[in-house]
Amino acid sequence: MAIVAAVDCGATSVRVCRVDLEAPSLVPEVVHRVAHTPRRDAAGHLRWDWTAITSAVELGLERCLELGPIDSIGIDTWAVDYGLLDGDGHLIADPFSYRDERTSGYRALVDEFGATRMYESNGLQLQPFNTIFQLAVHDRSELERADRLLWLPELLVHHLCGATVTERTSAGCSGLVDVSTGAWSRELCDLAGIDSRMLGEIVPAGRVVGEWRGVPVSLVAGHDTASAVAGMGPSISGGSAFVATGTWMLAGIERDAADTSSWARRRNFTNEAAALGGFRFLRNVTGFWLLEQCRTEWRLDVGELVGRATAVEAKVPIVDVDDESLRSPDDMLTAYTTLAGLRRDTDPALVTRSIVESVAVRTADVLAEVEVAQPFDDVVLFGGAARIELLVARLRDFTRRAIRVGPAEAAALGNALVQGVAIGALSTLDAGRERITGSVYPKNDRRTAP
Repeated sequence: MAIVAAVDCGATSVRVCRVDLEAPSLVPEVVHRVAHTPRRDAAGHLRWDWTAITSAVELGLERCLELGPIDSIGIDTWAVDYGLLDGDGHLIADPFSYRDERTSGYRALVDEFGATRMYESNGLQLQPFNTIFQLAVHDRSELERADRLLWLPELLVHHLCGATVTERTSAGCSGLVDVSTGAWSRELCDLAGIDSRMLGEIVPAGRVVGEWRGVPVSLVAGHDTASAVAGMGPSISGGSAFVATGTWMLAGIERDAADTSSWARRRNFTNEAAALGGFRFLRNVTGFWLLEQCRTEWRLDVGELVGRATAVEAKVPIVDVDDESLRSPDDMLTAYTTLAGLRRDTDPALVTRSIVESVAVRTADVLAEVEVAQPFDDVVLFGGAARIELLVARLRDFTRRAIRVGPAEAAALGNALVQGVAIGALSTLDAGRERITGSVYPKNDRRTAP
């Protein structure tokens, strides 16, 4: 048997899964899942509770070992956020959250460099949370103390085994990489006010970099969406678009080369490095973080909310889910209902229906623009929100395309496959992809979710 532990950290939860790479069907066993959230520091900035995150990862790995030996560990997280290590390898401070407001003036940096020049250099959509903008406003005293910068997936790898590596998909979302060469851009690093030497050499996924309690730690696609797309491979090639669902909805296509045309720049598409080569051409849409934030006020289960929302027959307001007022409000329920023109005490079922409809509309709009760049036949939906049948149905209605539903734990599965390549349990990703089940309907099956 070849059993691996796939650590998949999202911006709202930590999940640790066991995956048997030799099983007839690759189905992740979630052995540990815990919610997490950023907190305000003494200065009012949003930072991740790094001790809580590392503790959750270690507890999940311990639970994996309690169930039997594991042959490898791999880690993926969300993109753009990072930690700074001093010369002794110690974390200088808890990492900032990408939702912190300190980058609100990022446009001034864009104007200084030039929007067209920046896009042609790094190929990324303009988002206030891109690492380049975070570093430009980072406390200079912390940067001066720093010997090394690591993005969060590799910061967790460092925590487990002491390795200091920079993986391609993590680096590729920073805004500091020259998209044409795949190397650090000196101009962009200068703009952020950092020395590229603190970033290290960019290395590809699919190699063992250390050990934790005698278990090999493998470098996987650190960006969770890159891991998910790596697992879904054949399902989203040859005429399919994809939507990775969760905190964000990431809608796009896979391409061999980046597109830094003026058309792509004007529509704010991003070119994110893929796990083992190529790019994901996509755009971010604010996703079910909206519902997660609202339900903490209601103290209701997502399943119950969506069930009640499905029965709503009244017409609900459609809002722009990417509106700046929804980026990081202190009170999401107030922010959302205000934007929607609803009372704060509106029935949660109606608000939930509005969120689902609005997310689906915005995602469908992005897919319509994707099709201008590259026509597609159908859409593969995967990730946590792929289980929401109302979302699937509305996306089908708005896109007028068949929606094929992939696994909720797609990132963990892609993570596991890359580990399999790293430890020699799989010759290629394709050797495992065909055994990912519970999932994507064949292309000749035009159903949506059951």
